[in-house]
Amino acid sequence: LAKSFVGPTKNNGYTIEETADSFDGGTDDWEPKPEDIDEDCITVTENSQTGDVIDVGFDIFRNFDWDHDPDLDNDISSSNEQKLGLIFEALGKLLYKLFTEGEDVPPCPASPETPLVDGSVDGKSSIAIPDEDDILDMLRNLPTSGTSGENGTHDHITSAMRDSGNLPMPLCRLVTDILHTSTIMKSNGICYEDEGSCFGSLSDVRSDIQQMVDFPDAFLFASINSRWELVFGNNHMFGRKKELKQLMDAAYRIQTSNGDLNPTSEMARPVRRKKEVIMVNGHAGSGKSRLVREMRKPLQAQGWFFLRCKFGKTIQSEPLSVVALGLDEYFSSSVVCCSPAMGSQDALTSMRPPNNGCSCANSSCPRKICERLETLMGIDGLKCLSQQMPSLGSLIGEMYAHRRDSLNDINGGLQGKFHTHHLFGTLLDTLASFSPVSFFVDDLQWADVASLELLTGLINRVVTNFDGDYSSTNKMLFVGAYRTDNIVEDLKLKNMIQEFEACDTINTTQISLRGFQLESLNEMVSEALCLPRRKTRSLSQIIHLKTQGFPLFVVEFLDALWTEKLLIHDSASGWEWDVDAIDLKGISKSVAELLSCKLKRLPGDVLSGVQVLSCFGSHVDVEILEAVKNYDGSAGTTLMPALNTAQKEGLLEKAGPTFTFSHDLIQQAAFDLVPTTNRIPLLQKLVSCLIPCCMLEGGSDSFLFVTVDLINRIGSNAVSNNITQSQLFARLNLEAGKKSTAVTDFSSAAKHFKSGISFLQANYWEDQYELSLSLFENLASANYSEGNHEQVLIEVNHVLSNAKSFEDKFKSYCVFINVIAKGSMDRAAEKLYDLLRPLGENIDPTLISPQIALSECISTRDLLSGGQKDIFLHLFQMSDRTKLMTMKLMSMLVLYYIQQKTFMSGYLVCKMIRMSLQFGHCEDTVFAISVFSATLGDRLYDVDEGYALARTALSLLKSYNASQLIPRIYGIIYGSVLVSKDPIQSVLDPLLKACRLSFSNGNFEHSNFNTIPYIVRSWQAGKKIPLIMNELNAFAHQYKQQSHLSILRLFLAPAYKTLSALSGISLDSSELLAQLAARSDDFVETARAKNEMVLEQVALSICLAEAFYLRNFAQASQLILKHHEFFQMLQEKQMRISEFEAIFFAGLVSFHMARETREAHWMEKGTNALAQFEKWSKLNEWNFGHRYLLLKAELHHTKGETNAAVLAYNLSVEATQKHRFIHQTALASELAAHYFGNIGAKEKTREMIQKSHDAYMEWGAARKAKAVINLLELKWLDRS
Repeated sequence: LAKSFVGPTKNNGYTIEETADSFDGGTDDWEPKPEDIDEDCITVTENSQTGDVIDVGFDIFRNFDWDHDPDLDNDISSSNEQKLGLIFEALGKLLYKLFTEGEDVPPCPASPETPLVDGSVDGKSSIAIPDEDDILDMLRNLPTSGTSGENGTHDHITSAMRDSGNLPMPLCRLVTDILHTSTIMKSNGICYEDEGSCFGSLSDVRSDIQQMVDFPDAFLFASINSRWELVFGNNHMFGRKKELKQLMDAAYRIQTSNGDLNPTSEMARPVRRKKEVIMVNGHAGSGKSRLVREMRKPLQAQGWFFLRCKFGKTIQSEPLSVVALGLDEYFSSSVVCCSPAMGSQDALTSMRPPNNGCSCANSSCPRKICERLETLMGIDGLKCLSQQMPSLGSLIGEMYAHRRDSLNDINGGLQGKFHTHHLFGTLLDTLASFSPVSFFVDDLQWADVASLELLTGLINRVVTNFDGDYSSTNKMLFVGAYRTDNIVEDLKLKNMIQEFEACDTINTTQISLRGFQLESLNEMVSEALCLPRRKTRSLSQIIHLKTQGFPLFVVEFLDALWTEKLLIHDSASGWEWDVDAIDLKGISKSVAELLSCKLKRLPGDVLSGVQVLSCFGSHVDVEILEAVKNYDGSAGTTLMPALNTAQKEGLLEKAGPTFTFSHDLIQQAAFDLVPTTNRIPLLQKLVSCLIPCCMLEGGSDSFLFVTVDLINRIGSNAVSNNITQSQLFARLNLEAGKKSTAVTDFSSAAKHFKSGISFLQANYWEDQYELSLSLFENLASANYSEGNHEQVLIEVNHVLSNAKSFEDKFKSYCVFINVIAKGSMDRAAEKLYDLLRPLGENIDPTLISPQIALSECISTRDLLSGGQKDIFLHLFQMSDRTKLMTMKLMSMLVLYYIQQKTFMSGYLVCKMIRMSLQFGHCEDTVFAISVFSATLGDRLYDVDEGYALARTALSLLKSYNASQLIPRIYGIIYGSVLVSKDPIQSVLDPLLKACRLSFSNGNFEHSNFNTIPYIVRSWQAGKKIPLIMNELNAFAHQYKQQSHLSILRLFLAPAYKTLSALSGISLDSSELLAQLAARSDDFVETARAKNEMVLEQVALSICLAEAFYLRNFAQASQLILKHHEFFQMLQEKQMRISEFEAIFFAGLVSFHMARETREAHWMEKGTNALAQFEKWSKLNEWNFGHRYLLLKAELHHTKGETNAAVLAYNLSVEATQKHRFIHQTALASELAAHYFGNIGAKEKTREMIQKSHDAYMEWGAARKAKAVINLLELKWLDRS
């Protein structure tokens, strides 16, 4: 059958497209005769060795043209009707002969109503052929319903074929219907399209045969088990070829754009691949999820990771848990190899996979991925991920069995937004470095703000370096789906999509799904009923009219027809329906109405179970269901079996420990079936079961968030008469808000605090004072962290108007002053001095001179010199509340003065230290000691004492909450003090931890003092540029959200501009960071105008480094001369060690300008810088030795001392390699190449050029590497 009917065939050289016989011949030309069935029609395939017949093919296309004149189809009343009828008759008889092995079509048996020709009574003579009027009468009397039942006129053909060889019934019906059609057409009859026994055209015949070939179990043998069930889409996707192709095309672009090196360029570098984002939108039930799932199997077959998550209308889980569970799907669905678990402590700290790690052949084994993750994020990062990703947690608990207990010992602050975004991004990068990733996020219209921010951050991540391939991030296909019907437009979602569409580094594809066209819908119905498309067309037409072709609506409408007996099946004849009766059926308002009817037909216990599940949203873990299984007072034995039954009915899905509704409309329909009067009582019963789980120490946070969601849906009015319950609900909201704050989901935190306040009863400031104070204080803090400063003032006024004491008002005062500082630090300082007076500290800053401050600093240094500083470790903790508040206010003043670089910060920390020595230490003591340790090094130039005091501060830190203190002191200690003696690479992890905790705690006042040193020290340590760019972009998004524009404009933008100039990596022009960097503003002058002294000096250092790297010595020298007050230190013998990078580049510029201009002041500046680095290199040879040697080489170069210069250049390059400063290797080699070119040492010049180029490339400075090749080869190696 396949060889005969599915073209193009190759029998005798003919194809379907080529075979075309005219209709000019007479009737006899179309009557099959024995002589027609000859070797021209039959192809026999034999075994060349044995001579056995392997196959026999029958080519009917030699005699019939399937692609005949379309007028024969369309104009059924034309004169060609009889000829077309003859074609059908010839075709039917040929097929009969073929399938019955040469038998002739039997004559129609005689009936009483059919007169016999020639008066014969024995039925053996010819059958009388009905005239045209008889045929038309027969057609008019046929039912108009679509039916697969037998037609009496040709029943004998079906019976004869079945008797001949027990042929499949569908094949018999095919031949019968073809001959039936020919009888009508030969008599100029009309073949109605809705007549199931007729073919409307030859294309219908081809369609029938094609379905038999494609799906023989359903359409040829009728042997599938679901023949009498309504089963949809088992074989393929209907009506979405174009949309599916768009999805697969995006995946193909990711696979083919593999970041190969460009062999035609001098400087081969990875080609940046665009990211792929596809947003699928459409009406509920339009098949968005089904479409995306269709590509899962082919992608996984090609090695892709397919991850998915789904949001629900009811938000009940902890922040970001939906996305986390989506990422966890890889670890829950992948088969883990049986490699032995790691056991050595070294495996946890090594920067490479441990020797006893996974050695299986699976390149993407979860163990290998965990090993890579541990290398990239450390055990702390794995801990945080394991808390939100259960399957990953189980795996790493097994791999690091000896650390299993520590996996649950997590500092809450580590899970802050910045850290969480970074960890999720690193996980995706890691997966993508093994294989491409498809990440499907469904029902984005229900996504919360925190999740949208996370998704935006993941997609906008700058490419990350994995073993030299920094294109792995772009090996991810992000697919989002969202509804467009009856949904209030979400501005956050809209803005996210617009941001993707505007980004020229992202290919954003929008796919809008509508209802099926009639043909696609008929294909779907045909396959569901296992009937040919021609027979289901009448049913499909009316279904299309009533459902608009939306797939889910179609499925449920057919199910309703079956339930109401409007669609019935018979084991003998197949499915039957009555078009007229279906047409009279009312159109449902929505698919939800059909789903409701379906749910009502469920057994009572199953419906109750589904309704309980619907209270929790679109999905819920089994542990939650186990906790509420006896909500109704029963033994709790019916809930889980009921849900398992619902799963078998297709209403639910279960993946691992999670039940999920098959569609959110099912969840909504189930909940709507709960009578309105019963909803709150049902929710209250569930809450009563869950509250004990919330109280368990060390219990899962998911119980708390699920419970609080149910509580807030119950509402305060429902418990207004129960004060005890109201207070409990308020306290649980308070706890949930604090948990949300811990992961910096301040938006959710504010909602929880606000809901908690709603449960407070009348006169709550009197009756529930502590609870009220805590809720309002935390709400003010959450709104401050969200940047809602107007709301902050409202909550602060509540507290200040109702709090009973200055101490109770104190936290609100501090938040209020931080809001003021956003507009004016001077005004904030005035308020702080005003608050200090009632506490006994009457400080007039106008009376404090620089000399007084310096004298105080020297006196304090002497007080703490040598071993005396250890006295802090033996002091008692401060308990005087007045002094504690005084220390807090002074620390706020110090922070403001540090930003302005004024001497008052030194004066105030000395007062704080003396107060601590008298009244005991506190958290602010640790802060004061940290600041003073930096003062010792930068102002008193006592590096040794400063370093020792910083170590004392770190020791004292152990007495307090590290997550609160680290953001306040690490930026100072590790960013300014310890770098004077410790390897600079060692300070990066502590600084990054401080950055993460700054954002996680909402401690934005200190975030600048961690972000700036972290980025600067990362650069100075030689961290690879793509990684720094990635982190710059992450910081930019964080600061943008908090409207901290100063650091964005005056630090992150110039840092990005310089690194982009060196690497050639650039963000999309729609990114704020790229826009700020592209402006022609003078970063340094802008910072000075805003009195941002810290940002001014950092921007100046960055601009100087960029000018030197780009060899723009005119600009570099002008920066030094223009900002003489900052570079005045080059004229002095004492320089601040924290500014060593600016001094280093200023020294290099000075020596170059001394050679160019012969001006003495340049030589003096360079020599002074060299002398300072000579001292520092003795303190810390690791950080400063190679810089000293390079400055020394430049000095000898300037003086013309060849031998000394050659030695110094070589030693400098060797020192950079020894201490792993790859960027300094590049710079030292570049300057050495210039020098060797000057003295004519071509081989040495070539060697240094290559070394510089390779080092710049390894650093990620591809554009600079190319410039080195172009400039040096042109200048030195191409000379004649």
